[in-house]
Amino acid sequence: MAKAKKMENEVTVAETKEVGFSDLELTIKKPSLGKDGTMVVGGNFEELAGQIAQVVQKYKGTVLTEDNVNYVKAVKTQFQKLRTGIEMKRKDWKKVYITTPSKLLDAMCDDLQKIVAEGEDALGSQLEAYDQKRKDELTVVLKGYVDEAVKSHGLRDEYACQIVLREKFYNLTQKEEDSADDIEAQAVELEKTQKAYDAGVELIKAECEGTVLVVDNYIDQLKYKSAMEIVLRIKTDKKKAQELYDDMKQKEANGEKIVIGEPISEGMKATLEAVSEAKNAEDGKYGAVRERTLWIRYNAEQAQDILDFFTNNEIQFRFM
Repeated sequence: MAKAKKMENEVTVAETKEVGFSDLELTIKKPSLGKDGTMVVGGNFEELAGQIAQVVQKYKGTVLTEDNVNYVKAVKTQFQKLRTGIEMKRKDWKKVYITTPSKLLDAMCDDLQKIVAEGEDALGSQLEAYDQKRKDELTVVLKGYVDEAVKSHGLRDEYACQIVLREKFYNLTQKEEDSADDIEAQAVELEKTQKAYDAGVELIKAECEGTVLVVDNYIDQLKYKSAMEIVLRIKTDKKKAQELYDDMKQKEANGEKIVIGEPISEGMKATLEAVSEAKNAEDGKYGAVRERTLWIRYNAEQAQDILDFFTNNEIQFRFM
């Protein structure tokens, strides 16, 4: 294994030397007048641009593999150093010479930097694509660990979807077994949460058994209340419901008229009669209205408020 590693290093060194970026350096001469009387800034701009362009064309289409990815990273680093070197030369030269040559130098350096940027961006894009491919392949492996953990701990979908593939899982320094252990730990905690929820459901069902209370309304409250809080509330609601039921049965035994809610106002009574007559005219099978059915649409958080409203106002009701 050590021998193979040495050979890999030898290849990298040889290829880096072949690129020869360490020998590429911008040279800028003092400004002078050309034959046509215009200001000229001399240097190795064209020669350097040609050398860089050759490297750009050679490596920007490189297909990355495990064998050459480290080498391409080294090439990209050399592009960065070259870019920095050009900027340093530009700034040092402009500290000495006047504005007109400086503008000319800017234009020449900008052209040179465009070529450098082309190579740097191309290699950067390839490295990003290579890393994304690595992450995609790793995601498949990590999801395999998730599936195993979900099956092992019997997690239902609503709990299984809470397992997170953390960002650190994709770090190059992260060990696969550490990621697997993290996923397993998440599954263990979710299994505890699932069992606690299921135990709460069983407590609520047992407490509501044999009553007129709607068990689903209380189960929905497990999302934001503990099971013991809900059970205590059920006990209170059962007591109120029983008292209301006993009072109604007593009135019925005494022959008293049982009135649910407040008496209907004359205006509301006329409206209900008009609706009833229209319905009877539409379909002859409907007779006189003897019972009113109230439909209520509500969400889980409002269930307790509705129950409190009926019981606190002594409105008799039953669930169909």
